[in-house]
Amino acid sequence: MPLTVAQIIDIAKISQYLAQNDVQKGNLFSPRVAPVTPQVLYLERKAVEWMYDTDPADTSLYQTSAYLYSLCRGYNLQAQQISGTAGVISPVAPAQIPNPYDFEVSGSSLMVNGQSTVTIPAFIGFNVLFVRNGIPQSIINTGGSYYSWVKATGVFTISPAAVTGEQFQIYPV
Repeated sequence: MPLTVAQIIDIAKISQYLAQNDVQKGNLFSPRVAPVTPQVLYLERKAVEWMYDTDPADTSLYQTSAYLYSLCRGYNLQAQQISGTAGVISPVAPAQIPNPYDFEVSGSSLMVNGQSTVTIPAFIGFNVLFVRNGIPQSIINTGGSYYSWVKATGVFTISPAAVTGEQFQIYPV
């Protein structure tokens, strides 16, 4: 048997709720399975699980886990897909989103009075949201305040230029 005892226990847990779902559907539409299947799976799974937790090297575990797997009839393949034991999924490392900039325009801030362009290397590869004085800004030039962002280079441009005392919030997304 290519599955380990731990994998079979996981499959049995999932098969148990899949069987319970079928029983509930049968209550609405027509009987689909033996209504005791979830309880039988629970009892046998708990026994195998207890023995596995007590002594994982027990020689009877192979046979009892195989029996447990056979009780999962019809649900075991679906449960393997849900549990991930049917194959391996490569983990994806989530991108670390940098902290946003939240500042008041001054002589020492990210953007100073009269400046309209700045490069933000930490945000390269991300999109940005820009809030100016508490008002979310658009990238569309409708004749008022707007901004542009070049995701590949990190060049951030605003119009009109920054004015001392304005509150800027730049969020990477």
